[in-house]
Amino acid sequence: MLSHMEFGKISNIERVNWSIPEDVPSSMSFLNTLPKNSPTKYFIGTPAWAHKEWIGKIYPAKTKPTDFLHHYSRSFNTIELNTSHYRIPSADQTKKWLEQITPDFLFCPKIFQNISHYDSGLMDKKLHQEWFSFLENLKNHCGPSFIQFPPSFDYTKKALLFQFLQSWPKTFPLSLEFRHPSWFANGKIIPALEKYLQSRKIGLVITDVAGRRDVLHTSLTSDFTMLRFIGSNLDPSDFTRSQAWVERLNHWSQNGLQ
Repeated sequence: MLSHMEFGKISNIERVNWSIPEDVPSSMSFLNTLPKNSPTKYFIGTPAWAHKEWIGKIYPAKTKPTDFLHHYSRSFNTIELNTSHYRIPSADQTKKWLEQITPDFLFCPKIFQNISHYDSGLMDKKLHQEWFSFLENLKNHCGPSFIQFPPSFDYTKKALLFQFLQSWPKTFPLSLEFRHPSWFANGKIIPALEKYLQSRKIGLVITDVAGRRDVLHTSLTSDFTMLRFIGSNLDPSDFTRSQAWVERLNHWSQNGLQ
């Protein structure tokens, strides 16, 4: 069974079709309805800052673990906050993080697994309020939360999904990451869901990984998108893929992605 960090990883990538799906016409039409008030902002980061192997490379020599986030935020301007998937950070913990980061840094918290991975959690208003309190503690450093549904969460759960989304406040940007193929069709999210998410401006996570090309899509449902780019240990394909995404994101930027 694959862990979340190993999702879609395969040992032999020689036959992988790395192409990005074509633009979805309905998504491009949606983008063109959005206001184009300012240039697109790009936020680049990783899933964690606690990497001892970065000492002497990304972090200065002899950096202490307690200073990792300080130096991380000077090299990247966002993070996919994985720690919040395993527990909801306390107010004290969050305050310590905010003291270390740069003014424009954003946390993109992965929603607590007791919410995302259980039907009861998706309906647990008390647990949701604990999550929203955490987001409030992040203040202006709160980027989009994203909910990573388990591989078993398929289209038959659509009623549960819509109940959860209807209870999500507009105050906090949200993005959805699906892993079951029933949510996808030919490089796009299923049309009925796309239309609903666009009406709410709820985003979608795009996952680009070698072993699950079925979940790679180009549907856009908000003025932002989240791209989870999972590399292959610096294989040459990582660099050609990166360039392809630069070109695609530039195109979306020109059409209204903020």
